[in-house]
Amino acid sequence: MTAAMASRGAEPARGAAASERVLAVVPARGGSKRLPGKNLRRLGGLSLLGWTARCARAAGLEAPLLTTDDAAIAEEGRRHGCTVPFLRPAALAGDDTPTAPAILHTLDWHHDEHGSDPGLLVLLQPTSPFRPPDLVRAGIDLLRRSPEADAVVAMKPLHVALGHVYCAAEGLAAPVIPGASETAYVPSGALYVIRPSALRREGTFMPSRCLVLPHTGLATLDIDTEEDWALAEAAVAAGLVAPAAAA
Repeated sequence: MTAAMASRGAEPARGAAASERVLAVVPARGGSKRLPGKNLRRLGGLSLLGWTARCARAAGLEAPLLTTDDAAIAEEGRRHGCTVPFLRPAALAGDDTPTAPAILHTLDWHHDEHGSDPGLLVLLQPTSPFRPPDLVRAGIDLLRRSPEADAVVAMKPLHVALGHVYCAAEGLAAPVIPGASETAYVPSGALYVIRPSALRREGTFMPSRCLVLPHTGLATLDIDTEEDWALAEAAVAAGLVAPAAAA
């Protein structure tokens, strides 16, 4: 994290009018290798980017800000009502570039344009097309009601208790926490809501004070491989999911 990023972390006090602003950001770089062209692929006649833009509008968010390095993705985003004020630098669009630096770059742009950070930042990845608008609204509401927390992350519960989760210790199965009966969760990728100050401070969407927003079913599908894509197509063809209604 740069000194400039850290210095911009000073926000209006929570509860002030400025801190109620919500900035939705959609990260969609070009050049995916595991699933080429995934952000522009048509699923049920609509690109993954289109599914996410419609969800954002249905959730009541202002035009999401699309951060991309790809001109074709930028044009598709504008067609679906996204704001695309810049193309992401190549240094922030590599295969091994984490999401957080790209979003911090977007936050810096927002701070320079508006003079402050938004109150909350909502990360919507196009690879989770089946997230319902209600999940987005619930995440925002939960963090607003929880001043002790810095983030809310949508997570799917594992079908077994934590004591039945194993790691491979020199090839042998070893329980991570022997005997633990608590439910174990993993981030689904569908939704991250965070206070910008926490993202600047910790450089992650999973800061130390992070709340779990459980959800299940097809809404948890994160499309990252051809197998994931086949599952998504089957779900759409069966009529199990559909894009949010266009505004």
